[in-house]
Amino acid sequence: MSVKLDHRSAIFKPIKIGSKICKNRIEMGPAGCFLTAPGSRNSVQFMEYVKGIAESGAGIITMGVSSVDPPRGNGGRILNVGDMGFIHDLSEITDLIHLKDALASIELAHSRYMMAPPHKVVNETSIEDIEEIFRLFAEGAERCLRAGFDMIMIHGGHGNVPSMFFSPMHNKRTDKYGGSFENRCRFAMDLLDAIRAKVGDKLAIEYRISAEELIEGGAEMPETIEFAKLIQDKIDLIHVSRSLLEVEELLPPMFPPTYLPRAINLDAAIEFKKALHIPVNVIGGFDLEHAEVAVSAGQTDMVAMVRNILADTNCVEKARRGKADTIRPCVRCNSCIHSTHSCFLPIRCAVNPLIGREALYIDRSPRLHPKKLLVVGGGPGGLEAARTASSRGHKVVLMEKANELGGALIMASAAEFKKDMRKYLDWSIRSVMEDPNIEVRMGCEATPENIAEVAPDALIIAVGAKPIIVPMPSDKNGKTVWVGDVELGRAEVGQKVVIAGAGFTGLEMALTLARAGKEVTVIDMLPEEKIGADGITISMTCLKQLLAKENVKFRCSVKLEDVNDEGAVISYEGGSETIPCDNVVLSLGVRPDRATAEKLADCVGESYIIGDSSYRGGTLWKTTQLAFDTAMRL
Repeated sequence: MSVKLDHRSAIFKPIKIGSKICKNRIEMGPAGCFLTAPGSRNSVQFMEYVKGIAESGAGIITMGVSSVDPPRGNGGRILNVGDMGFIHDLSEITDLIHLKDALASIELAHSRYMMAPPHKVVNETSIEDIEEIFRLFAEGAERCLRAGFDMIMIHGGHGNVPSMFFSPMHNKRTDKYGGSFENRCRFAMDLLDAIRAKVGDKLAIEYRISAEELIEGGAEMPETIEFAKLIQDKIDLIHVSRSLLEVEELLPPMFPPTYLPRAINLDAAIEFKKALHIPVNVIGGFDLEHAEVAVSAGQTDMVAMVRNILADTNCVEKARRGKADTIRPCVRCNSCIHSTHSCFLPIRCAVNPLIGREALYIDRSPRLHPKKLLVVGGGPGGLEAARTASSRGHKVVLMEKANELGGALIMASAAEFKKDMRKYLDWSIRSVMEDPNIEVRMGCEATPENIAEVAPDALIIAVGAKPIIVPMPSDKNGKTVWVGDVELGRAEVGQKVVIAGAGFTGLEMALTLARAGKEVTVIDMLPEEKIGADGITISMTCLKQLLAKENVKFRCSVKLEDVNDEGAVISYEGGSETIPCDNVVLSLGVRPDRATAEKLADCVGESYIIGDSSYRGGTLWKTTQLAFDTAMRL
């Protein structure tokens, strides 16, 4: 998709939300960043993070999940509005957001019930406790108003408390809060009435909703739209999402990885837009181009996004100024979501090594005494190091032995469903090639001689890794091929294929081949339940679902012993067998090229080894982080 973006684009037209005027149609959606201090207080790390996302140019900056009930223990490292003592901290946040002429919003939820079994929350909560929930939300909203927030977001989707009561799957109550459709709607309506009684129209209210819960017996879109009609006069903006947090298999539609289409909830937003007279907001894998198409067509009034802004915290403003081609693209790998939602760790981004670590690098100004730097290797680590060093004022020479830049990302972005990675790689290459501080030498393998010719003050080595290729003594006809050669079109495979190695690379290869009509079997030494256990949970869940849809077979807890004319010879506890196939694709991982790296490191006193050639590589996040950190040290 190629859409020209500038200040005249539809997404940059102001919009009225309740009594507030929003400068554009983009919202920084709520994302728990796990950067607050213990006790839910502000920290330097958190405030620097907020400052960064506020600079994005988005019209609304929404703080992620914030609890309305008083904190317990260390507060879970999320914001809290459940006590008067938090108003001071909250006001510091709104000050930062207002500095950038954005509306300050905050997502409110009841943290005590977030991880509890929904059927118990709904059916065992007394009327008195329900009224206490209303009080907590209403008083929390009032504190937000006093702290300077312009808006609040009630999280009524994804299985949070209001949606628990609305869901026909969970709500089996027989009183006024259960049974009929009207009674299941009553919880949210009474909740909104309690909030309005405290804040009137001084706060705009955005209500987040799951258009459908995507599970048998759960809420479905026609009924959810009727619910939205009932509450629309009590709110100012409806925020359309999908799915449930409580079921792991339902997470991919909530945080769509690169394997799923962009704008995944737009079809639902269109239906809500037809039915309601209030503005409609939508989230779900949008970038700014998809947002512009949807808003300009009148399919939605606003678009919320998180991952694009994490990848480039100036993305909205760059687009408004007509510089969309300079935006660092999000690859939709879900490293950010994995860090927070899956691991409850501080937020991180695979392509923006500054996210969540802004406080480590508050001073990012150019060095007073710049150096001459030589970077060896034009893969993702080398490109990040060169770009970062240039931003610090250093003069950079980049040597790449191949005739193109990109390294391992060339293969990683080859599949049809890896367009996001390809877009990032194109940006990464372009940003380096157009940088006047960087001299790029392609087709130039680094040697002690040409390193001495450059005479750098410092040397960064990013020579990557080499694929693990296990010899197959019985393969006399070339049935065994490396996954990279297949991915890049340098090798063809037959109809029946065995892929050895069930990491992301092997599974993505399996998906590509299966979609091309091949019969694919994946083998691995791990038990099937451990496949992808150390990867990015949501993305791996989605990938496995797609493989199942394509009838890809798995043989786990087996070892590839050999390849013969018949196929792949495997062994397992208690026996062995041959899986008939036309080709065996090896996807067994890589080994750091330490020998080359260490040889080159001896050429310059100040030298650093980064990327896959280091012992800290292996993922795009680790590679970009180490490259950035190393360049910032110079």
